[in-house]
Amino acid sequence: MTENIASALANLAGTTIIGLTAETPVKLKGGKKNPFQGRVVKRMLSGNCMIFCNKKSNGYENMVKRRLEKEGMNAETFTLGKRAWGNRVQNTPFVMHKGNLYLETIFLQNPVKVEYLVDDKVTPKEEIPGLPEKPEGGKQGGLVDKVIIRTFNTTNIKSLRYGGKEYHF
Repeated sequence: MTENIASALANLAGTTIIGLTAETPVKLKGGKKNPFQGRVVKRMLSGNCMIFCNKKSNGYENMVKRRLEKEGMNAETFTLGKRAWGNRVQNTPFVMHKGNLYLETIFLQNPVKVEYLVDDKVTPKEEIPGLPEKPEGGKQGGLVDKVIIRTFNTTNIKSLRYGGKEYHF
């Protein structure tokens, strides 16, 4: 499965827009006492994302700086921090972490269409106890229109669409 995703994206040269569908297991609050633990999957449907290879510059840093300028702020005040986890695979949109391959993306639409499944059945998120809330994007120099990065374990990616082709995994 992972080799197929890497193969599908092998010829990227810079920045590319993709469609992405992923299903990610959700770790709930409450530990083993939560009866929903291990039963919940978050499905992101047709998320429009940008992936970038960082061959000449950092795509995330460039996007944050452009948005700072657009919002009338000084882009030079933004300093890119170190990666919190994993190692970027040079000249690719991939990150390696603890033997797993991840695809790093920037969401182009927020919020993306998301649904939650409990035991493979679509369930309103309000009915799932312990569902964590995730803050979006950190400080980013005071940006209002945040640049949202999501990094997907390639084993959770179900399909990719780009360049007029669709790939299923």
